[in-house]
Amino acid sequence: MSKWIATLVLASLPAIAGAAEPESPPADIPADLPPVAEVKPEDFVYVASTRPDRIGRVMAPVSVNGVGPFAFVVDTGASTSVISPRVVARLGLKPDPAQSKLLRGITGSEVVPGVAVDSITAGEITLMDKSLPVVQPRVFADADGIFGADAFSQGCLYVNFREASVFILRTGCPRVGDEWETLRAELKFGGLPVVHARVGRTKVLAIVDTGAERSLGNRALLVAADLEPALQDPKTRRQVFAATSQAIFGNLLAAPPVNVGSIAIDNLSLVFGDFEVFQMWGAAEIPAIVLGMDVLGTTQALMIDYKRRELKILPQGAPDTFRIRRNATPSRLP
Repeated sequence: MSKWIATLVLASLPAIAGAAEPESPPADIPADLPPVAEVKPEDFVYVASTRPDRIGRVMAPVSVNGVGPFAFVVDTGASTSVISPRVVARLGLKPDPAQSKLLRGITGSEVVPGVAVDSITAGEITLMDKSLPVVQPRVFADADGIFGADAFSQGCLYVNFREASVFILRTGCPRVGDEWETLRAELKFGGLPVVHARVGRTKVLAIVDTGAERSLGNRALLVAADLEPALQDPKTRRQVFAATSQAIFGNLLAAPPVNVGSIAIDNLSLVFGDFEVFQMWGAAEIPAIVLGMDVLGTTQALMIDYKRRELKILPQGAPDTFRIRRNATPSRLP
């Protein structure tokens, strides 16, 4: 292995489970990988809005080296795009030890193989000559990869949950009407969108993460919200899995109302824990949350404008007069 290892942040995709021990993914790409399954419309929910018993993720068709489409998670909480071993095998690529990556996630860090690709394209955005970490698909719901924040430096992500469509644009988002709410966003931690929010009466730093199933809170928020007594109940204990093979324990607790602009969630449970990623972000000592699809998916539509550094929200029930420009087509799986 090369002594030069790039450090990447893949902070999202947390899932919670019981106390079962996690499987450790293989260090190498096995030779007998299953083929990439053909994606059919009847087999795939492209974008699903959140309901109490169902959490949707934003998915998009992505081509790699001109081959595809593959089904990738569009993940605003991942600082880099990644690829699954089965797509690597499908393309006949070989990981290069000199391109190994140090992958840092919610629960820990590990070194994963890297592979060079000529191009990766989603919507209007194409990344050229990229080295992509090769990550086991079980950590991102068996998708073919992740299209991360490294692709959106001046672009726009527009997701309409009601119409089950997503647009990936290479320039800033189009102008919208007054029915949309605009929040100022900062790009931090490798290009992740961050906004200000409230949990109860507590002001929090909120990382907008379309790849996370559940929202996460740090220890500082737990203390500020006076939820420490609830830790005594062993039934709240949950095992948290993320992009790396490590799993740690957190506590699933009923939270005070969460408010992000006009989004107001009264009956939300957050997973609280000493997650490594908050320390890495320098946000361990201030109340902070990762906003997952259990919050974001309650909107009718949202836009993240990376050029203007804005989060635009269309609340449920609001009249939507916005129409994307005619020459832009939504990214849909075939």
